[in-house]
Amino acid sequence: MKRLLIILMLLSALATTAWAQKGLHIAEAFERLGHEKGCKMVEMHDTHLRGYELKTYQSLTYRTQGSEVARLLEQDRRQARKIREVVSDGQVQSGYYMMPPLAEGTNRYVLYTQKADGSGAVIYIEGALSPDDILKMCYKKK
Repeated sequence: MKRLLIILMLLSALATTAWAQKGLHIAEAFERLGHEKGCKMVEMHDTHLRGYELKTYQSLTYRTQGSEVARLLEQDRRQARKIREVVSDGQVQSGYYMMPPLAEGTNRYVLYTQKADGSGAVIYIEGALSPDDILKMCYKKK
């Protein structure tokens, strides 16, 4: 019985992750890499961060899976509104993207950074935040 409960909880967590990033390729990074060795995933729902109310916050840091994450992000970049992007030698080093909103009008953002050694981080944020709110939340001094 305990084993069944654990399996149901894991399936529920995977379903929540996939639903949060509906229609985005970057969801695959969270689903597959979030539980791999060398990766760390944080997931919060209906929370407050630095004074802002967020429906979903997910972050994934990785040590060596950079090329895989970059490939997934490249597919999502085509439908995104680029807010900020740093490109060096033709490679995206960091980016801040506003994705198409969900049907109920919830805004979605993907923040991304990657180093030359293949390590990096990707953050997915969902909520009633404006692009300026995201910038303030990320770059506001503590």
